[in-house]
Amino acid sequence: MSFKIENIGYKYSADTPQILKNINMEIKEAEVTAIVGPSGCGKSTLVSILSGVIPVLMNKGELTGSFQTGDDLVISVVSQTPENQLFGYGVEDALAFGVENMGLSNQEIHERVEYVLDLLHIQHLRKRAVSTLSGGQRQAVCIASVLAMRPDMVIMDEPVSSLDPQGKQLIQSVLNQLRASGQTTVIVDNNLDWFSDIVDHVVGLDGGEVVFDGNRDEFFAQFEVQQRLGVIIPQEVEIYRELSKKVSGLSSFSSLDGAYEVLHDRVKQTETAAALEKMENHSEEVLKVTHLSKNFQDGFQALKNINAGFSKGKIISILGQNGSGKTTLVKHLNGLYQPTEGEVTYQGAGTAGKSVAEISRDVILVFQHPEHMLFEENVYRELTFCARAQGVPFSEEEALAVLEKYDLLADKDELPVNLSMGKKHLLTILSVLFSSAEVIILDEPTLGMDLHLRNHLEGIIRHLKEKGKTVILISHEIPLVFKLSDELLVLDHASMLKEGSAQQLAGDEALFEKIHIDLPPVVQLSKKLGIKPLACNVEDFTDAIAEQVKIGGADRG
Repeated sequence: MSFKIENIGYKYSADTPQILKNINMEIKEAEVTAIVGPSGCGKSTLVSILSGVIPVLMNKGELTGSFQTGDDLVISVVSQTPENQLFGYGVEDALAFGVENMGLSNQEIHERVEYVLDLLHIQHLRKRAVSTLSGGQRQAVCIASVLAMRPDMVIMDEPVSSLDPQGKQLIQSVLNQLRASGQTTVIVDNNLDWFSDIVDHVVGLDGGEVVFDGNRDEFFAQFEVQQRLGVIIPQEVEIYRELSKKVSGLSSFSSLDGAYEVLHDRVKQTETAAALEKMENHSEEVLKVTHLSKNFQDGFQALKNINAGFSKGKIISILGQNGSGKTTLVKHLNGLYQPTEGEVTYQGAGTAGKSVAEISRDVILVFQHPEHMLFEENVYRELTFCARAQGVPFSEEEALAVLEKYDLLADKDELPVNLSMGKKHLLTILSVLFSSAEVIILDEPTLGMDLHLRNHLEGIIRHLKEKGKTVILISHEIPLVFKLSDELLVLDHASMLKEGSAQQLAGDEALFEKIHIDLPPVVQLSKKLGIKPLACNVEDFTDAIAEQVKIGGADRG
């Protein structure tokens, strides 16, 4: 059966703005439907209506139109914040919670728990305490707990925001299996990159209205709509979009193979002066870890003899699969964790014995879940929280200018927790602009961000670098990592494998095969097309291709 939404409108109270306006759409059985749109466009409100939270649990608003489902249908939601949806001390408890509340027999509960443990390949986690899991592992368990209830429709709200590339591939595989079995799936996520191969149907919301309703290929062909909705598209599609502006008569492509087919005859493999090895720019190491190891009380070893330095004025990304030790490492840098062995030094002085508050004057960590950092009664006070806590002088004019620049001025008196997830994350990151810290650590900063907010994030990171700050980035968005990073530090199973410049490590295919992370399409295409030096971002790649096409045209002339 299909699910029809007819003329849905909603406002949270009589005196608040209309959030949704005359929404009409159809969610077809056994298909994967993506709902996309800029932050604050009404996606989360629509999910609340589809799941029955509105009007059953939230019944104060004004709902018009209809969404008809049978009484015996089950519609379940996977939250973008797994901590809000996992109940019980252990993983098995969390997986069984939902099915236990369905009144099933013990045998049926056991079979369903075993089924999802096998389906998501998380048998090795079954005896773990939920509190000891990494962010990505918690998200995987959260998805499994929902699938155990075997819903007629499953709605996933940014389901892979905390998952590593291998985890994303796993969820893609699971979604394909579910679709083949007749599962109806809705994914609310402005990052179409990770599930572009499996999405059938795209619905775009803007200003509470449907502005696009069509299939995936139709959506990828409409560049202006993509930009308007703030959708992050596969890098291959982005390459075509940007390259078509520089090269006339370019045939369209949306995959690596398609891109190579279109481009390989137009590009000559040549060595240029630019390809010569650049002199390494050795900068002062402002932060350093030496022989750092961490064992938790349950016996789990999270870090093994880590030696690494973080250079002043550089953007350094820490890469690795979930559970490799990335977050554990950065929590040592700001004092949240104390090492079992080894030490952390800032500007040559050890941080042992200092409080988190003392260390945060120099090294500050922005958590991957912004709710853990929101304390104030309005957005303006939240923005200036660090400055006031650390005694850093600022002016009201300066603070308001920042809010205006990053499209938050209209929200300055709003309760921060009421903002969309992307805006909450942006706000916590902006607050460090007013801190005294010289090292800023961003743990999965893109959570909840559409393309517009991500562009703001990129600007903030570059601004911090220009001011001579050191930015340490943890992100599973690999194209973004290569676009921004000067240096990479690669972890695997609690050990450090390698560190070096992004361009150096991009040439080490064996390294990325070992950690099961695919290099960005621009890097892969650069290698296949013989572009030297390797391009790590779309701008450098399209510039190189356009220059090669120009040279080729001159030669033919």
